Amino acid sequence: MTAPLRYSYAVHVLREDDAPVRQVPVEVDWEPAREAVRLRALQDGLAGEEAFTLECTIDPAWHPSRGQPYLGGFRVRAQDTAPCEVDFSLGYFRELGAKITSRLVAEGVLQKGDLIRCLPVAYPQAPEDAPRAGEGRIGRLAPPRIPVVQGSLGDFPAGGNDAAYPVFIPERVLEEVKLLTLAAEARETGGILLGLLGRDATRGTLFAEVTGQLPARHTEACATKLTFTPATWTEVQAALELRTRGELMVGWWHSHPVREWCKNCSEEKRAACAFAKGFLSEEDRLLHRTVFPRAYSLALLANDVAAEGPTYSLFGWKAGVLEQREFSRLTEVRHGALG
Repeated sequence: MTAPLRYSYAVHVLREDDAPVRQVPVEVDWEPAREAVRLRALQDGLAGEEAFTLECTIDPAWHPSRGQPYLGGFRVRAQDTAPCEVDFSLGYFRELGAKITSRLVAEGVLQKGDLIRCLPVAYPQAPEDAPRAGEGRIGRLAPPRIPVVQGSLGDFPAGGNDAAYPVFIPERVLEEVKLLTLAAEARETGGILLGLLGRDATRGTLFAEVTGQLPARHTEACATKLTFTPATWTEVQAALELRTRGELMVGWWHSHPVREWCKNCSEEKRAACAFAKGFLSEEDRLLHRTVFPRAYSLALLANDVAAEGPTYSLFGWKAGVLEQREFSRLTEVRHGALG
């Protein structure tokens, strides 16, 4: 499933004047990058339902001026009869660099406000030191085959969406999310997004249609945290089997009770507050990475800012990084448009 890594990696921390601070060995989580390449293979028609089982290799791309061992990026190649290659930038290491910097500040090696640079480096490994295939992976060891249904983007609204991977969410699903969010009041709440992956018959573009949501009833929740228990996943899987529509768990949703967080502020001040803008906490990102590692997976956030209802933000994988993305609302009632 995953080819052995031929390099070991570290982050070289430098001050603004290039004075070295420390070189920190790291275990890079490469799986989001592999997933991005597998999705590309599926999007480009180089692989079918088996796309997310493709083996991938990772090779450094050296920095154009500093040269080896400094990275300028890296390349991931999915192995198949029609190989798919994707180049990634150093932006993939941004979150890792931020964690290293915070740790060095906590240890007193750096002071808050110090100007530094984090430069990823790679060193060849001896064959006996290379990890075994699949070692260090997070998530399922045997990803499922992903069905893709033929459809037409002409049946959907075209505005305000991501041309590479359009996503469509019905207003009725957003209304259900709204009612559940308001009912939870001062606590976070959430659920699972169900949907279908489709391919436009004319352009070949891959897209997702959310077809419904299942409230997560077995959770542990407070004002700042939502935990899905094992009973949640058992119930969701049973519900999927009962629906018999060929749907996937395309993602999840949860709420942020901003009105509770900012209850001592005016509504105008709340609306302008940084908390009112959609964001995923570190725990949210960990849940998404662990439970929804597929490159097509989505995370919908309901920001409970005003009494009339929440605003919505959607997040998804982009080049192996979890970022906010666009989506289109479906106002018409549809009945399994892809089915």
